[in-house]
Amino acid sequence: MPQRHRAVSSIISTVLLVAVVVVLSATISVFALDLGSNIQSEAPYVEVSGEFVEAVDAGEQAIAITHLAGDSAQTEQLYVSGSKPLDIGGRPNSSSTPANDAYASRREKFTEASGSNPPQVGIGATWDAGETIYVDPEGTADGVTVSIYWTSVSVEGVNPGEPEGDTTYKLTTVEMGSTS
Repeated sequence: MPQRHRAVSSIISTVLLVAVVVVLSATISVFALDLGSNIQSEAPYVEVSGEFVEAVDAGEQAIAITHLAGDSAQTEQLYVSGSKPLDIGGRPNSSSTPANDAYASRREKFTEASGSNPPQVGIGATWDAGETIYVDPEGTADGVTVSIYWTSVSVEGVNPGEPEGDTTYKLTTVEMGSTS
């Protein structure tokens, strides 16, 4: 009878030892192989409104896009794209650098800045509910469509910037009607 108890005892210890090794191996492999880095971040949800703002550039109007509700989004991960070239900036006639269609491109980083100046949009590191960005399309703003994109990595390079890989998501689109 004493031998039977020893056999059960060694089977239990072997099963426990194997379980510990499996758990440790799985944990170490996640860190060693960096398997977690390929998981894409979930894009934030934003709800916006768009409206024409006061005259800029010889009487033309810019477009104000206000973040109404939803998640905060890192500005370094955001960019705008238009149905025609546009420039992103601060409110017209403000102390920040206003949007100006003379500097328009098809894609504009939220963190666009000139030299060592802070980003022109003037909203800080995140775009939060209640904050507004301004875009000035080349020529008239009538009929312009503006889309806002989020990417899980920072938009790199000099404006207009280059989003990396296939981690970009369209958050929203604003379609502007006629001002007349």
